[in-house]
Amino acid sequence: MNPVEIDPESRSRIPLPRREDLDTEGQKIFDYFTSGSKGVLRGLHGPAGIWLHEPKLAEVYVPFGNYLRFRAGLSEPVREVCVLAMARECNSAFEWAAHEPEALQVGVPAKVIKSIKFREPTASMEAPFGTVVQLIREAFTERSVSEATYGAAVALLGVPLLVDLITLAGTYASTAALLKVFDMQLDAGETHLLPSL
Repeated sequence: MNPVEIDPESRSRIPLPRREDLDTEGQKIFDYFTSGSKGVLRGLHGPAGIWLHEPKLAEVYVPFGNYLRFRAGLSEPVREVCVLAMARECNSAFEWAAHEPEALQVGVPAKVIKSIKFREPTASMEAPFGTVVQLIREAFTERSVSEATYGAAVALLGVPLLVDLITLAGTYASTAALLKVFDMQLDAGETHLLPSL
């Protein structure tokens, strides 16, 4: 993409939304995304700044996303391994850059992060992370989940949390596509951390 086609403020193909252009509900969502609230890793730079171009979507997405990330019952390390695995399968440099530090902060071992990044065999990953990564790889890249992987995932999480985990992964796949369509660039000075697939 030609650099002149990227908005310098939003670092994507579209400008940042302006608070004064939004209705009351849209302004509440804008304020949430700019308040430094838990779970908003990049403010308006990233998916939030894109979602606000359709404020009704953002209004629905915020409680849904917050449920999946913080209230579904997934442990923080399992949640972040799910997000990183999905970012890797989608080759989403922006999601990876936002979530690698978060994963380290919540206790995901650096060795596990490296294994996801370089698509190393999941058998070498410590439990429970290998099961989560294998499930994501099969569901989203191979598009077929083996009985062994399904059984391991149910044994690890149970059916309700497995539903939450895969729904979380799906939201990050959707976000990765959104970021690609609008050509979201990394933050200034940030390095692309993912090797080519």
